[in-house]
Order: sequence, then structure tokens, then C-alpha cells
Amino acid sequence: MIIKVKTYFNKYWTRLRQYLESTTFVKQIIILITTITAVLVVIMAWFFSPNPLINKAAVELAQTAEHIRLFYQTKPGYWGLNGELAIKNNLQASGMMKDGMLYNAFGKPVIIGQDAAGSIVMPGTRYFMIPFPGLNKSECTAMAAFRLNERESLSLLQMEIMTDGKTFEFNWGGKPSLPITKTDAAKYCGKTNTVSWRFE
Repeated sequence: MIIKVKTYFNKYWTRLRQYLESTTFVKQIIILITTITAVLVVIMAWFFSPNPLINKAAVELAQTAEHIRLFYQTKPGYWGLNGELAIKNNLQASGMMKDGMLYNAFGKPVIIGQDAAGSIVMPGTRYFMIPFPGLNKSECTAMAAFRLNERESLSLLQMEIMTDGKTFEFNWGGKPSLPITKTDAAKYCGKTNTVSWRFE
């Protein structure tokens, strides 16, 4: 895609330069200003346009959490839950299974279990975690600040950001508190991150 765009601009610039050589100075200035403006508009539109992968990854998170809760709704806790059990019972959102593993819309692995390592949920535990490891700073910022719908928010106990050996926990009414903004999330997200959600 980048190569095609680069080739297109090279051809366009060559034609533009040939045209400018045959026009007056005033026309040259007008054409250059118009061209620069058009290029800036395209760049700005591309840079600020919402990433569709963010919404898809958030839907995957919400649907997977809902499937797990429905599967365990008649049980006293989430005993036995981990990634293997989730896959065996098809608890993940549609399209997440690839080569026997779970992946989110970013192409990064998805973990399910009692903690960020995906440990099997022990007896009596009334919560589970869904970590998204390997997120870059922009993915971490967007996912950490994503507002889940009311139903999912009510079942969300905690959100964590792990980066550079540090863990930041966000709770309702805590400090820092849920929900967090993109500006706040960007302060905690590093180069490589794991964002985890703890649901009841």
C-alpha cells in the first residue's frame, strides 16, 4: 500500500513539475499552495481517523467476557477456567481462533485465566481476567481508555496496565479511578504493554 502511494506521488510530482515549468510564477504559487493543502488534508484525515481495529478488539473482549459469564452462570465461581477450557467450549468471540490459539483484532495473543499469566482459575474464585499482551503504546492507550457498554462496565472489577516491569491498577472510585481518558492512559502505557480486565 505504501509503495503504491509513493509511486503515485512520484508520478504526480513529475507531472506537476513539468506543468509548473510551462506556467507563470503566480500560477505556480497557486498550484503549489493548492497541492500542499490537499496533501495536508489527506495526511490529517488519515492520522486522526478512528482505527477500526480498536472497536473490533473491544467487541471481542466484551463478547468473550459475556460468553464466559453465561457458561458459568449456574456455577458458584469460575473454577477451572483458562484459555484451553475457553477454546474447548468455544467461549471466545467469533474470529479469534487461529491455529489453536486466541488472537485479538491487532493480531496479538489473548490470555484467559485467573491472572495475567493465564493461570487456571482456582475453586471459590468469583472473577476471571482477560489480558491483551504485546500491545504497543497507541493500542494500549486506546484499549485502556475504551468505554465498555453499561452491562460490561457493571461486571468489570478492575483494569490493569503492565509495562516496563510496573503494574498500574485502575478501580472504580480508586486512585487512579475507572474509567480513564486517553490522555491519562497515555501516561501509563509504555512501548510494550499488557492491558488486562478483571470481570466478576
